[in-house]
Amino acid sequence: MSISSALQSAISGLGTNSRMLEVVSDNLANQLTDGYAARSTVLGSVAGGVGGGVRVVSVERATDPELTAMRRHADAEAARGQVLADAARTLASALGETSEAGSLIDRLRSFETALGALADTPESAPRQSAAAIAAADLAASFVTISDRANDLRNSADAAIAAEVEGINTALGEIARLNRQIQVFTATGRETGALEDERERQIDRVAAALPVRETRHDDGRIELRTEQGLTLVDTRAHLLEFTPTPVISPQMSYAGGTGALSGLMLGGVDIAPGSGRAQSITDGGLVGLFAVRDAEVPAFQAKLDALAMDLIRRGDLGGLDPTTPPGAPGLFTDAGAAFDPANLTGLSGRIALNPAVDPNAGGDPARLRDGLGAGAPGPSGNDTLLRALSDAFAERTDASDVLGLSGQLSLDGRIAGVMELTASTRVARETELGALSAARTTLAAQEGRERAVNEDAELAHLLRIEQAFAANSQVIQAAARMLDELTRI
Repeated sequence: MSISSALQSAISGLGTNSRMLEVVSDNLANQLTDGYAARSTVLGSVAGGVGGGVRVVSVERATDPELTAMRRHADAEAARGQVLADAARTLASALGETSEAGSLIDRLRSFETALGALADTPESAPRQSAAAIAAADLAASFVTISDRANDLRNSADAAIAAEVEGINTALGEIARLNRQIQVFTATGRETGALEDERERQIDRVAAALPVRETRHDDGRIELRTEQGLTLVDTRAHLLEFTPTPVISPQMSYAGGTGALSGLMLGGVDIAPGSGRAQSITDGGLVGLFAVRDAEVPAFQAKLDALAMDLIRRGDLGGLDPTTPPGAPGLFTDAGAAFDPANLTGLSGRIALNPAVDPNAGGDPARLRDGLGAGAPGPSGNDTLLRALSDAFAERTDASDVLGLSGQLSLDGRIAGVMELTASTRVARETELGALSAARTTLAAQEGRERAVNEDAELAHLLRIEQAFAANSQVIQAAARMLDELTRI
């Protein structure tokens, strides 16, 4: 080997050592940085064959694409599970516990107790007022629960809009990073930091909308939904969603034919329930659509069925001669008689008949004398009061409430709906626990694959130091040889 080739090899070695030292330093400095993947250098010979020197061919990130794909899918499942579990807890909390003061069943029992006490002493004005107030509180409890459910639905629609905006921002950033990485790759510059950021942006998208990633030799990636629609290629393909400012119980998505917005990508509605093969099936967005279009409407339907049963039990029909046919009974649909064709949203409109509501200027004594009574009746008449008590205790077919069956009183129906809602909450929380555990396990495995091994890096640092010293000695030896040749 000539002196010049020895110098070339040593100088290239020093440059390579310097670059390797930078990589080790970056690894040690960023070992606690979230999303950082350990770097390693790939070495190769300098063009010209053996003895031409060494160079850093590339700096590679520690990755496991299959494990990352599995972890991202687990992220999507956990995000969906979290949304559904949160919604189930909210709905269960709105109904309350069976023994909880102020819960729907507690309001019913308070009214039934007040009604029974009034039936024993129908002449008592305080008990008349107490029964009327308890009836008004029961109706108001239905309205409060309905409002909370509808608020949850509105919140889900707003959250979908926010998620879509965040996804679109992330897709735009991924496309921008793609272009930068392409340029850096073509010019031989390191792309590690850009790839770290791109990974974070992809994770942001994948939790809400599961994706498939395809890598190209020039460093860029293509991103598609699991159903094959393109999200990022040479540019970002943005999602489209139109939020609804105020959602009423009567509004629905109905597979894209209703008043509520679906989720568009490239002219295709990919919302769950659209009926299309490209519809998304997992992720946080699926959970939010499920809350808006399935979970809350199903809960609302049960609550409306309970409200309908309450109205029917308070309608004494022919037993009250003061009330004309077709007139509202003790409980009304926003002051009017209930129309079975207008069931949806009834629980949010139910109210005590203003004729007996002291807060509306009504006379509680009409509980005893009849809803349309123009004058006080016999003070000891308990006929209507006993009939009302019997109507609320009567067991009727409960199959009009989804999930219930058999003969049940109104108390039994409400208890049944509370049990169904609580069971759904427990099931959602159990599912979330399993999904979160799977996600945590995969994230830990991926973290170990990408983590910086401090001991290995320090050992590598020692080897770099030794190589640096060896290359320096070669240069010093070559310098001495050149000096000798010069003197000769």
